Amino acid sequence: MLEKGRISAFQMAIMMYPTVLATGFLALPTITAQYANNDLWLTGIVASLSGFLAIFVTTRLHELYPKQTIIESSEHIVGKIPGKMLGIAYFLFFMHVTGFISREYAEFVKGNFLFKTPIILIIASIVLLAALAVRGGVEMLARSAVIFTPIFILPLFFLLLLIPDLDTGNLLPVLHRGFVPVLKGTATPQAWLSEFFLMTFLLPTLTCPDQGKKWGLISLIVIVLSMTYVNLMTYSVFGIDTGNKTSPMLIAFRYIRLGDFFENLEAVLLAMWVVGNFVKISMFFYATVLSFAQCFTLSDYRPTVLPIGILIVAFSLFDLPSFPVMASVIRYAIPFYLPAFLVVIPLVLLIAAVLRKPQRTGKGEQAP
Repeated sequence: MLEKGRISAFQMAIMMYPTVLATGFLALPTITAQYANNDLWLTGIVASLSGFLAIFVTTRLHELYPKQTIIESSEHIVGKIPGKMLGIAYFLFFMHVTGFISREYAEFVKGNFLFKTPIILIIASIVLLAALAVRGGVEMLARSAVIFTPIFILPLFFLLLLIPDLDTGNLLPVLHRGFVPVLKGTATPQAWLSEFFLMTFLLPTLTCPDQGKKWGLISLIVIVLSMTYVNLMTYSVFGIDTGNKTSPMLIAFRYIRLGDFFENLEAVLLAMWVVGNFVKISMFFYATVLSFAQCFTLSDYRPTVLPIGILIVAFSLFDLPSFPVMASVIRYAIPFYLPAFLVVIPLVLLIAAVLRKPQRTGKGEQAP
């Protein structure tokens, strides 16, 4: 194994929380409300099916091929050359997605806070920080997540200060347009929840691998509850206008006021955005370098961190020429792009592995 560090299943669950939700909180209510309207709170519950499937496929593959990621196990399932080609495809996929996330992070920071700062500086700074964490290994990533995830979660409780302004009538009547709009609104959230497949790079490092599925499911349930909570709060405040706002949570935070001394909480949301995306970018960065190292059977992935980091910055700048293009990709491409690599291909590999791997009897002998 390239990674010698060890983490607990609880740490893995904490790492997955911002990894899935960091870029989702701000855009989630807008995207889902444009389709589901007042039923947007149901989209996270329906989308959880994608998360459950991703966790099942990931943990089942790990049971069949212990201590191996999908990059390594694919060579045993489909053969050495096809497995290598699939590993290269995953490396390019993870590098591309890491660049996309970095650009999404930078667009929000520049568009709402650092108006005159060059976007390349914002992207390069977060990628550099993530590179330092990745070079430190999975244990540093886990400890960073344990420290930063509470900071990421805390601002959500500030939304409770909007309770006097809530109009729960905005959420009624339930399903008055049927279930099809809810399914349409589920497209993007289910893509984010498919990111639970990143557990494939963490399961081999667990001190108690048998606890991986349990804590993965706990993390998924907490994430779905958080999605539902944010959707309910924002739509209760803005109503049908939620779908017309770029960042409903940012506007909601601007509404929060307690007396004459507790207001202007945008800085709290910025802190939430920075620490959450640091964990998410670091996780995808880690998956990228580990995919590359395992695909080409390197003895150490750390020397590749800086060169790959430069490629990630390049991808983030040249692959997305503008914010409208990025928004279109999130709405129309991401719902198919992410699940294809994080659910569909792994599911096909799992089916092939189950068919190829010999069944064993209770005494440990191969069945005829």
